[in-house]
Amino acid sequence: MSFAGVALALFTAAAVVAVPPPAAHAFAEDVCYPEEGAPAQNCGPLPPVCPLDDPDAPLCGLQAFALYGYTLQRPLGGRSLVHTDSTYIIARTVGFSERDAYWIAAYDEATDLGSFAPRDADGRLVPDAAALTTRDIDGLVRTHFATGGFLFHFLPTMRGPSDPQPDGLRPDAEDPAHEVMLTHLRRWAMAGPSSAVPLCTGGFTAPSAAGDYATGATCYGDGQPAQIHGEYAVEAPLAIPFDNETGQQVISGDVRSGQFDSWIGENSWNARTGIYLHALGDRISHRACTDAATITPPSPERPEFRIDLNVPTCDQGPHAIRHEYETGVDFAGVEPGDRTTEATLSMVYDELVDFARARGTLDERATLPATKAELVTNGLVPALQVRGPVERLTAVTEVGCRAGAGQFPGTPTCGF
Repeated sequence: MSFAGVALALFTAAAVVAVPPPAAHAFAEDVCYPEEGAPAQNCGPLPPVCPLDDPDAPLCGLQAFALYGYTLQRPLGGRSLVHTDSTYIIARTVGFSERDAYWIAAYDEATDLGSFAPRDADGRLVPDAAALTTRDIDGLVRTHFATGGFLFHFLPTMRGPSDPQPDGLRPDAEDPAHEVMLTHLRRWAMAGPSSAVPLCTGGFTAPSAAGDYATGATCYGDGQPAQIHGEYAVEAPLAIPFDNETGQQVISGDVRSGQFDSWIGENSWNARTGIYLHALGDRISHRACTDAATITPPSPERPEFRIDLNVPTCDQGPHAIRHEYETGVDFAGVEPGDRTTEATLSMVYDELVDFARARGTLDERATLPATKAELVTNGLVPALQVRGPVERLTAVTEVGCRAGAGQFPGTPTCGF
């Protein structure tokens, strides 16, 4: 059977038994915990026979997709060393306190999982795990189509099908006319607690004075919601349809974004920052898909937002393979357009400098190109290429120790 035939069979079977659609995983957990007391494992390692420069290899795509499906079933889950440890180390380096850096990183990971509590390399919860567990933000989870959570992970641009594609390796997070969700989230995160800046499903606000749909004062519709209709490729043209309504974003259960700060509590600004950084990382991670995808705004003839993610570069096989290029492989063998880990760490660093400056905590040494190069290019990037999961975790921790950032909870103590 061809890969298309296998994908169709998998999708049909899923529909019959009413299981969730294929997972939208960007910078997916790379360190997984099989059971308490057992060493961590690679969640979805690239099969050794699969090339680093061919994400369209059909059998590798099917194998990669199956591996990640297995990962989702592991009861203790795992974590992404990009979303958690690397974010923590960068935040510490640019001037955030240990506490703030931890909660930024924890909510970065919770955006994928709903909630996050740290475990050590043997899968055991850290001793003070209860105090280090995030509040539930299940409405933002990558597989939750009905809440609009999916759109925190797949962020297409608003443009016509014949307009030039953006550069998703360095997306413009201050371009509300095109990077709607990304600029919407950045503005909300930067505004901080108790601001009037809304957080809206899909990032869609009422039109601003400049005419964009990302930076208006209220969510689109304001009591009379409009439909958001999208399609997400299984293997184009086979797609999953999804539908939402404009309005306040679902955070958890009946909690909406207008209640975000009271729901999260004292760590709400850190949580906002972590959620934005997660979406930024996923925008870059999924750039092969979302650069080609489009958003069409409402019109008198069709009063709904339309999101077209039904394009070949969103197909689940290449999608899965590209995530397995992100850790535990030699990045030099990956095509430049797929080197998303390096691109993400660079932009996360720059954004955390801006956020630290806005919050009055910036360490001015972090603005030096040499400081960034030493931490990112010469530190985190080589460490994340280590194939063994425990060895990779140790290598990333060592980078933080050398930078004076300390260790993320559950990792070895500096000086080990």
